Amino acid sequence: MIDMNNGDACIAMLRALIIGVADYSATSMSNLVFCTNDIYAIKAAFIEGLKVDPKNISICGASGSVFEADFLAEMYKLSTAANKDDTLLVYFSGHGGSSSGEHYLCLSDSTIKTHVIIDCLEKIPAKNKVLFLDCCEAGNFSIDNSAVFDIDDTANKFAGKGYAVIASSNATQNSYGHPDKPISLFTSFLCDVLCCTRLIREGKKSLYDINKLLTLYMEMWSKNHPSRMQKTIFRANIGGTIFFKVQDFAPYQVDCFYKETKDFVIYEVEPTHHGTAKRFVVKVILKEPFSFYEISSINNEIVEIVKPLDIFGNTIQQQQWKKKDANIVFCYYGLDEQDIIDCNYICHTTWVDDKQDKDNWYRAGKNRELINNVFFNFHPYYQTLKVFNEEHTDSEENLIKQTRVIMSCMITLAEKAIFVYNEFLNNVIKENDFVNDMVNIAPKIQELYSKEGNLGIPPNELKEWGECCAGLSASIHDFVLFYNPKSLSERSPENRKACMDLAIKQYYKDLEKLKHIEVELFND
Repeated sequence: MIDMNNGDACIAMLRALIIGVADYSATSMSNLVFCTNDIYAIKAAFIEGLKVDPKNISICGASGSVFEADFLAEMYKLSTAANKDDTLLVYFSGHGGSSSGEHYLCLSDSTIKTHVIIDCLEKIPAKNKVLFLDCCEAGNFSIDNSAVFDIDDTANKFAGKGYAVIASSNATQNSYGHPDKPISLFTSFLCDVLCCTRLIREGKKSLYDINKLLTLYMEMWSKNHPSRMQKTIFRANIGGTIFFKVQDFAPYQVDCFYKETKDFVIYEVEPTHHGTAKRFVVKVILKEPFSFYEISSINNEIVEIVKPLDIFGNTIQQQQWKKKDANIVFCYYGLDEQDIIDCNYICHTTWVDDKQDKDNWYRAGKNRELINNVFFNFHPYYQTLKVFNEEHTDSEENLIKQTRVIMSCMITLAEKAIFVYNEFLNNVIKENDFVNDMVNIAPKIQELYSKEGNLGIPPNELKEWGECCAGLSASIHDFVLFYNPKSLSERSPENRKACMDLAIKQYYKDLEKLKHIEVELFND
């Protein structure tokens, strides 16, 4: 384990401040009775949907009135209570408006510039913050820059760090009350989304998925109610996205199988079952350089050992194939453990039972042959690859250094692309403007992607980390495929957007995976 941790860990907590202003009797503005109801609706949604501890939720406006002194006092308490790994949720419901190009939140006795609240949140020493604004013209705000990955940071320090603002309407629209519920329209949909169990993946909900579903709900509303349209606005400078843990999650534990004999070692048995066949991939180390004829006899022995095993990748496979013999067994043969780690094999064999189409599975061809009734696929470049791997495996220190330079730049460019893409989704810029921005970003991403592909081979200790970085690099490279002059003529607008959304979602997933790997690897 490589120790790159220079700070003390804190227990990460979710904290929320909920502000609802219903009483404007001291001003010229109308009262908003439903804003008091918004307070309790969003509190319940935070507790149920995001598992915020009620003790960590502060309410401002339970009486209907929120005065500036009360508001500032609650913001101060939130800032002083926050730890560096906390997530802060701040929600505002009330009047809002714009004057001289600036947006204001309206309190019972005064107004506060929205950008002042955003700046205040940005300075609070918590890892991430989300501001929800349910008021008129809520989208009239800006965020200056996208997230930048510091070369000295780990993914754990970067991923999820920053702040986001989700606004109920764009810079010129009103925000309305719900026609059938005693709460705000936006807040009603936000509560539904926060409590939606369909967003849960591996015990977590992401801010990305929350915003995407919320946007969909609001778009559907606006199509059906053109006189009361509300366009949600999302802006952020968060590295990646925020993942909220809402359930305990225990991944399915795949059983391990290892068996050693005088001639071979069954190193690993991997379940690859599907709906029509129970299948295993078996990785084998040969203790001697046996002939292929001798391997055929070994293969028959291994098949008999493996066939009755009950090893599964998930509960569905277990329910379907428990206590049934395997229908198909693939055996991959190496000469030492390094071959297994490098996935470099002298050959692999295929065995299928009598229920399978053997003519299809045992098709003759180049580097394929049936020996002693065992079907072989020979790997003629085994020795070449073994020498190549040995000669091109980089040192731990050098590989980390080079990879960090490349990945920090690629991730920063990815965040910049997402930042501009969000402005396109916010209808602030046109699609052609986004394409022009991507034309400038794409060559840099492509150059870095090429450099990452030409890095040395990771030593064994960095195999998983190196593979994860390569996968993340590929996800970022996908960003350049969908918004360029060629794609404008070959893809529909709907297809471009759907593909870009999938690429961003995969990027967030890969970045989160890298974060967890680096926590273990670098003791971060």
